[in-house]
Amino acid sequence: MPSLIKNRIFGLTLTLNTLSWAGLILRDDYTKTQRIIMKVYGGLVFLYLFVFTAYVQIADLVVIWGNIDFMTETSLILFMQLAVSAKVLTLMLKSKKIMEVTNEADAILISEKKVEGQRIIASIDKNTTLFLKYYGFFVAFTIICWFMGENTSTFFIRSKYPFNELKSPGREFAFVHQCIVVIFTGSFDFNVDIIIISLVAVCRCRLKLVALSLRNLCLDIPMNKRNLITSDEEKVITERLRNIISQHKRALDAAEAIKHYLSGALLVQLMVSIVVICTTAYQLAVKKSTTMQSLTMAGYLFGTSLEVFLFCYQGEFLRESSEEIADAAYECPWYTLTRPLKKTLLIIMTRAQRPATLTAGGFVTLDITEYMAVSLISNT
Repeated sequence: MPSLIKNRIFGLTLTLNTLSWAGLILRDDYTKTQRIIMKVYGGLVFLYLFVFTAYVQIADLVVIWGNIDFMTETSLILFMQLAVSAKVLTLMLKSKKIMEVTNEADAILISEKKVEGQRIIASIDKNTTLFLKYYGFFVAFTIICWFMGENTSTFFIRSKYPFNELKSPGREFAFVHQCIVVIFTGSFDFNVDIIIISLVAVCRCRLKLVALSLRNLCLDIPMNKRNLITSDEEKVITERLRNIISQHKRALDAAEAIKHYLSGALLVQLMVSIVVICTTAYQLAVKKSTTMQSLTMAGYLFGTSLEVFLFCYQGEFLRESSEEIADAAYECPWYTLTRPLKKTLLIIMTRAQRPATLTAGGFVTLDITEYMAVSLISNT
C-alpha cells in the first residue's frame, strides 16, 4: 500500500493525498501497472462526476427552454461544473509536471536550516492553512444549505436523465448520483483550489528565501579597517552569489511553470466566477426566495468571491516577493564588494524588475487590482 504523500506545507499534504485517492493525481511510488489502473480509475471518476452531470443538465436546459428562472438555475450549476472540471482536467493532464515542481520545492524547504528561513516557511504554511479553514467552511456551508434547501426539481440539482427518474430503480440511481455530485464536486473544487493556492505560496516562499540569502550575503564575513573584503572573502561571496543566482532562477522557473500549467483553468474559473457572482447577487436582490434558498445563494456568492480573492491575493504577493529580491540585494553591504561582484548584484536587481506573476489565460494578471475590478463588475 502506498505511503502518504508528505509535504512541508500542510495544505499540499492534505490535498495531494485526497486527490491521489480519487485517482486525479498519480503518486511517484506507483508501479507501471498501478499507474495504468489509477489513470483508468481517475478517468471514470471524471466521466461520472463531470461529463455525465453536464449531459443531464444540458438535457434539462433543452426541456425547460423558455423558462428563464429554471434556465438560470440550471445554467448556474452548469457553469460551476465547467469551472471545476477545467481545473480537475488540468490537474490530471499536468499531474506529473506539477508533482515535479512540488517535490523540488519541498526538498528545498526541508533543507532550509536558517532560523529566519524556517520562520518564513512556517509563516507561509500558517497562511495557507488559514485559507484552507475559511474556504473549507464556506464550501461545507454551501453543501449543507444545498441539501437542506427547497428545490424546483425532484432532486437537489435540476437534471433530465436518459431514463425515468421518478420510478425505481431510476429514482434511487438519480438520488445517489446527485448526492455524490454535490459532495464530491464541492470537495474536489476545494482541494484543487487549495493545491493552486499552496503551489503559488510555495513559489513565494522560495523567492523570500532567496531574498533572505541576499540580505545575509556578508553576514559572517568581518570587514577590515578600510571596510573592504579580502581576496579569500571574495571567493566565498562569489560562491554564495552563484548559489543564490541558481536558487533565484529555479524559483522563477517554478513560478513560470505553475503559471503556464494553470493559466487556462484560471481563465475559465475567473469568467465563471464573474457570472456566478453577478447571477447570485441579482437573485438575492430581486428574486423572492425562502430563507434556506437565500442562505444557499449567499454561500455561493461569498464562496466564489473568496475563491477569486485567494487567487488574486496569492498573485499579488507572488509579484511582491519577486520584486523584493531587488531590495534585498541593495540591503546587503554591496559597497564593500569588488566591481565584478557589484555587477553581479546589479544583474540580479535588474532581473527582479521583471517579477513573477500569476495570470488567467496569459492576459489577465491576478492581483488585488484585478479582484477590485471583478468586485466592481459584480456591483454594477
